[in-house]
Amino acid sequence: MKKLIITAILALVPAGAGALELLLQENRGESGTIGYVDIDRVFKDYSGTAGAREDFLSEIKKKEDALNARKTAIFTLKAEMAKLRQEREFALTLPSLLETQRSVEQAAADARAAAAALAAAAVSTQPVTGSTSAPAGAELTLSTAAPAALPEALPGMGGIDMPGVAKVPVTHFKFSVSTSVPEIDAALQKKEAEVVTREAELRQAQRQAERELLEYESRKGELLLGRIYVALRELAIKEEVSVVVDKRNILYGQNAVDLTGKLLKKLEENGL
Repeated sequence: MKKLIITAILALVPAGAGALELLLQENRGESGTIGYVDIDRVFKDYSGTAGAREDFLSEIKKKEDALNARKTAIFTLKAEMAKLRQEREFALTLPSLLETQRSVEQAAADARAAAAALAAAAVSTQPVTGSTSAPAGAELTLSTAAPAALPEALPGMGGIDMPGVAKVPVTHFKFSVSTSVPEIDAALQKKEAEVVTREAELRQAQRQAERELLEYESRKGELLLGRIYVALRELAIKEEVSVVVDKRNILYGQNAVDLTGKLLKKLEENGL
């Protein structure tokens, strides 16, 4: 939209404005009486010009907001695609991770069962009152050592990193579509096609916005020039001049009438 903003700065100052010339057939002045206006000053000081420029900038803002909404939708789709790609990578390793988790849980259960069996055996071999003593020098030794400790965590079981999201534990991880890789691929293809469509629509909307703003600028410029022309024509007839030219086009002249101040006053008084 940078191009449009530059256009806004130049808005409502048509190229032909510098060569504004008004010929009057109904004037009562002597033939050859000339008046002039400083058209640059008129466009600068006339409140109607400022109002038209503000309207034009407001129109640009509306177009930019609409285009930004389209861009936001595209960025959202691309973020969803990035998340799906991460989920796809996780889905590829999920079966082995689940199998590893089942193995760890089974090993832990077996270890607990073995420890319970050893504890029961130790209780059953404790001395009983009234029983015969063991032969001299004979000792009964039972192993009460716990089984080897299992690893608390295995690689890949701590969680998964998601783009823009903290590390998510495996037990809390939620897939957007499915744990099936083919279904994730289908969802990715659908979103990729949607991104292509939305980007094409965005480019078309940008071209349309530029055309509409140029047309809006042209209409406003013509309306503004029309108002100035009407006021200047009435003023020239009143001041009895036969020709009105832009001050920049005067190379030499005598007794020319400067109508700039009176034109600005008339425009403001008439509310044009």
